[in-house]
Amino acid sequence: MRRLLPRSLLGQTVLLLLIGLIGSHLVSMLMYADDRVAVLAQVGGRHVTERVAEITRLFEEAPPEWRPRLLKATDSPSLVVTLSAQAQTAPRSDGGWMAELMRRRLALSLGIEQSRIMVEMLDHRDPGPTRVMAQSSAGWLPPHMGQMMEGWPVGQTLRASLQLQDGEWLNFTTPILPAEPFWSSRAILSMMLMALGVVVLSALAARRLIAPLQHFAAAAERLGKDVTADPLPESGPVEIRSASIAFNRMQQRLRRLVENRTRLLAAISHDLRTPITLLKLRTDFIADEAERAKAMATLDEMEAMIAGILAFARDDAEAEKRRRVDLAALVSSLCDDMADAGQPVTCAVPDKLSYECSPGVLKRAVVNLVENAVRYGGRAGVRLDARPTVVILSIEDDGPGIPEAEFAQVFQPFYRLEGSRNRDTGGVGLGMATAQAVVHAHGGEIHLSNRPEGGLLVTVELPR
Repeated sequence: MRRLLPRSLLGQTVLLLLIGLIGSHLVSMLMYADDRVAVLAQVGGRHVTERVAEITRLFEEAPPEWRPRLLKATDSPSLVVTLSAQAQTAPRSDGGWMAELMRRRLALSLGIEQSRIMVEMLDHRDPGPTRVMAQSSAGWLPPHMGQMMEGWPVGQTLRASLQLQDGEWLNFTTPILPAEPFWSSRAILSMMLMALGVVVLSALAARRLIAPLQHFAAAAERLGKDVTADPLPESGPVEIRSASIAFNRMQQRLRRLVENRTRLLAAISHDLRTPITLLKLRTDFIADEAERAKAMATLDEMEAMIAGILAFARDDAEAEKRRRVDLAALVSSLCDDMADAGQPVTCAVPDKLSYECSPGVLKRAVVNLVENAVRYGGRAGVRLDARPTVVILSIEDDGPGIPEAEFAQVFQPFYRLEGSRNRDTGGVGLGMATAQAVVHAHGGEIHLSNRPEGGLLVTVELPR
């Protein structure tokens, strides 16, 4: 069932409203169905009562010799009138509330005793106690009426006998058409129209309510790539406006945090460069040449670490304005430069690949990855592939690879697989961390895997 339910907030909102309104509509129809049938029965019974009373008055006031002509004149497919010496309607104590109501109305309208009136309502499945009716598909009606009413939706048959002043009985037989069934075409059409209206209106309303959430998602995505992105518009309902204000304040705090960190590291670097320079000058006074070389190497390493820290801390990905460049040409040019410098670097890129990025910092990240492949793997094979939603940059080498347990650790600042701090065997441990920070700033991901034939494969996925 969960797989069939919509996953979007819009679909869930529309489905919830649709189920609720259709359910309430069905419940209300069930609640008022009986009342509707009763009202229709009362209206129909009142109409039949008035007609029977008028015909009865006509027979009472007309001369006896006119009665055969009146019988022919009043006889119709919907009402059969007969005259007999005995009542053709049997007195029944269980005739139902409608029969009793009609009997009282006739007595009141004609001003006669109720004992002179007999009324019964027969279901079309109930033949009743009399034998003057012939069964047909339309109910228990007189033979000629049964033929005329063949195929009509007759629900009940009304039979009434009224005693005239001269002792004769005037008998009436008429079919009562049933009320429209609960699951009628009109009810189904009404429900379908209501469902269509609910879907359209709720979809419009839900889309209007969900639009701010989509704006928040897009703003969060931009913030993950560029902390200096434009703020959200602070408009809309009170709740949306409050959330937009809170989001913009969070973005301002993050921007200040990054700026303060950069300024702090720049100040520390400036303060450290001076004593390092002084220490380098003082090492010239060390008499022991070996000790002097060791001290100078240590100071050079400290200076390189400071430069690496500053490069890692700078938010060039946010500070540098993004623009659309030919990524294939950018990767191919840096690979050609390294190959011209004598490094074993090969490159396979498409003819052209347009991509929006911060080219300077992205190029520095690719250089770090290629240099690591050359330094630790003996060579670097670079490949760039364009797919519909992502750009994949692959860098492979022929080195010993990396244990899978240390895949996550190599992206930590200052972490080195080679335990010594010898600059001849590696850098200060910031290359992979810097590359990951740049890739994440562009909304991408970087993954490591060991090649089956040996060596490490670095895969960078950048969204298009």
